Amino acid sequence: MDAQSGSRALGAANDVVELLRLAQGAAERLASEVYGQKFEHAELLQRELQRLRRSTDRLLDNVERFVADEVSAGLRRGHPMRRASDRRARA
Repeated sequence: MDAQSGSRALGAANDVVELLRLAQGAAERLASEVYGQKFEHAELLQRELQRLRRSTDRLLDNVERFVADEVSAGLRRGHPMRRASDRRARA
């Protein structure tokens, strides 16, 4: 994984976190406006979105660690295209 793909992965994970944050806020507003069975459904939706947000927060942490590990491993071993060109230059 290079820096660009790592950045894209982090951006995508952050987009999911933001999307769920917005969805949870909308569900809270909906629950405050309805009653009865609709309120119960909106509350259920809120709980599910909260569960998804916690899961997504863990995923974001894992993606951040993965990207950091991959980028640092890539720096240690060097870029494969550069190594190939270095070998040709020395020959």
